[in-house]
Amino acid sequence: MIANENIQDKALENFKANQTEVTVFFLNGFQMKGVIEEYDKYVVSLNSQGKQHLIYKHAISTYTVETEGQASTESEE
Repeated sequence: MIANENIQDKALENFKANQTEVTVFFLNGFQMKGVIEEYDKYVVSLNSQGKQHLIYKHAISTYTVETEGQASTESEE
């Protein structure tokens, strides 16, 4: 791994550029889905259900994205 490589910034830039819907997990267990609009050293701006949320990074535990085939589907009866 390169010493100056910032994996978090690379992932956030990828999510932002591709308008990927991410699920943000907070340290308290709360979850929020949305699209990352902007980010900096301290905060992430997330657009969720038409509302803009400014989230402090120190409150975030994990970012996840659904991959192909991972989305749940209801069975037809």
